[in-house]
Amino acid sequence: MLNSGPNINPHTTFFPCSSEMLSPGSSHPLHIEKLVAGGFGLGRIDGQVVLCAGGIPDEAVQVEILSRRKGVSQGKILQVQDPAESRIVPLCPAVGRCGGCQLQHIQYEEQLSQKRLILEDTLRRIGKISNVLISPVIPSPRPYGYRQVLRMGIGERPEGLFLSFFESGTQQLFPVDTCFLVDDMLRSMLDSVRSSLRSLVIEGLNLESVEIRWSQLEEGGLLVFRGRALTKEHVEHLMNACSEIPNIKGLIYERVVAPDHDSRRRMRYEPMVRGSDHVWEAFGGLHLKIGFRSFMQANWNVFQLLGKMVEEWLGYLKGQRILELYAGTCPLGLSLASQGAQVTCVEGNPFAIHDARESLRMNAITGCRVRISSVESYLTTVKSGAYDVILLDPPRAGLNPKIIDRLGILQVPKLFYLSCDAPSLARDIKSLCEKGYIVQRMQPFDMFPQTAHLETLVELTFSAPEPNAGD
Repeated sequence: MLNSGPNINPHTTFFPCSSEMLSPGSSHPLHIEKLVAGGFGLGRIDGQVVLCAGGIPDEAVQVEILSRRKGVSQGKILQVQDPAESRIVPLCPAVGRCGGCQLQHIQYEEQLSQKRLILEDTLRRIGKISNVLISPVIPSPRPYGYRQVLRMGIGERPEGLFLSFFESGTQQLFPVDTCFLVDDMLRSMLDSVRSSLRSLVIEGLNLESVEIRWSQLEEGGLLVFRGRALTKEHVEHLMNACSEIPNIKGLIYERVVAPDHDSRRRMRYEPMVRGSDHVWEAFGGLHLKIGFRSFMQANWNVFQLLGKMVEEWLGYLKGQRILELYAGTCPLGLSLASQGAQVTCVEGNPFAIHDARESLRMNAITGCRVRISSVESYLTTVKSGAYDVILLDPPRAGLNPKIIDRLGILQVPKLFYLSCDAPSLARDIKSLCEKGYIVQRMQPFDMFPQTAHLETLVELTFSAPEPNAGD
């Protein structure tokens, strides 16, 4: 059964095997030593590393070897011989097939502990960092029902269109009834979208995905469809079918086509909009505009907790000169500026900067300027001593070496690095420390409960090398 996870049999006896037998399709006993990045359980068979989804440290399991690459085998748990006390039955029947909730089989309190251990292990292995105290993970107020943004694929079958996720490890769509990670109101909207699409089979509509964005402030949301509709009439038919869905502030259709010469590059055409193309959300005492082409945090409640932590770490804000890089719609920068800091926000997405300027006007914030630029280009214009603090919130891949080199030259007294990926964080911290920065504190946040993802805020300060004796 999908919702029960691996077969649990406390009476199975396992026998040792030789390393020559670690071939795809073979079955072996395995002791789960720990969880690693991605939420995979790690064990060893005759010294060879095996990774498998769905395990918990100290469990004895039987695994089937699926593949082997670069000396690491990928396995699938067939049986759990000795279940951990923290093992529970996943709430969602699609766990294991969807792949989105890597930790839903673990009690929430233990999820937090394991995520902290994964971060600690990653920092030690990749960053060679072992002397930093990592604070306990700040939990999400809602372990389920926290997502305000959800994107789903749209598939087609004879009886109509269906909402879907990708099957784990593939590009194969499979139908899903619901997602337990989304806000209750968003889930109701999801049900309405499914009903509206069920009988909508029109040749040439070519829908690929739908994104739902929900605002707690407005108690309303956006539906953003993307696809390759042949005509405007196709899109009008889609919007008419969804026009009666409750609490919809706006319907957006964006035509997205991959050029023949580069299938990886997606060209976006001018969208068709019915109603609003944005939502407003509260951040502290501010109201912020977030357009459909701007990044929106999925767990807004945890993001607000993170914003408060940034303010606490910065202390007295009035007069502090702060540069925020990868600023998005600038919620952190605008909030800090509203309390007296002198803030410059830099973001490469022009739509996000347009939203930020609207938010500046709406909240009558002074002391904040926003700039459209790549981080690499902007940093070349910054002079040493221009800022007291730099906030960094890079994408999952982290910082490129040119940015790290420039930060080493600027020697800004304080860096706040916000990361959503432990391996890239470990790599970048290692490089920054080689440039003279020292890690002061580290606070993880559980932005995405039930998954292996972790948001981590790190404070680094610059320490000039001491002069050699006799200089």
